[in-house]
Amino acid sequence: MNHQFIFRAGAACMVISGAALGYSYISHPHHMSPDVIASTGWIVIHVLFAVSLALGLMGTIAVYAAFSRQTGWLGLLGLIILAPGMLLIFGLDYYEFLIAPYLAQHYPQVIVDHGAGDTMGPVAVIFPLSGMLTVLGYILLGLAWFRAHSIPRGISIALVLTAACFGFGLSPLGELAAARISAAAFGVALMAVGVCVWRITRQHEADPA
Repeated sequence: MNHQFIFRAGAACMVISGAALGYSYISHPHHMSPDVIASTGWIVIHVLFAVSLALGLMGTIAVYAAFSRQTGWLGLLGLIILAPGMLLIFGLDYYEFLIAPYLAQHYPQVIVDHGAGDTMGPVAVIFPLSGMLTVLGYILLGLAWFRAHSIPRGISIALVLTAACFGFGLSPLGELAAARISAAAFGVALMAVGVCVWRITRQHEADPA
């Protein structure tokens, strides 16, 4: 296993992550009743979201490593900010596909009172904060790649803009439709980064000079 293999694996992770993110948000139900949360469709959607978070974080770390010398402190700051945000979101998603469906089936009144869990106690503060950290981290990382010419500038700017729109969609000002559209666009941007990095590493492997 060499560096080029790790970078390509990271690129592939980002492609899968972007696709899973877009699909899970577009398919996310609008109403979160106990019957919906106990359904197989709910579980599948949130398992895919967990896949997008896990592979997205691993892929982003690998892609960051590929260009870490060029991106400097800005890229490092972006990675440091987005990593805890994604980990915290994964914690809530773990609840949503393993615990919430059980509660919805056996203790539906808990779901009626608290929904899927994102408004439950301190989670109501931590969850949106985690989303903002993730979005801000990707904005900074995209700007670092743009400044360093690590990946094509159009893709870097697309990542920055779609991450910012996704942040708006997740905020109290946004609505579910905005979150769905911006998540899909952000997912496409992540996929574009992955495809681009895959091509760059293949070209470098074919022509090391």
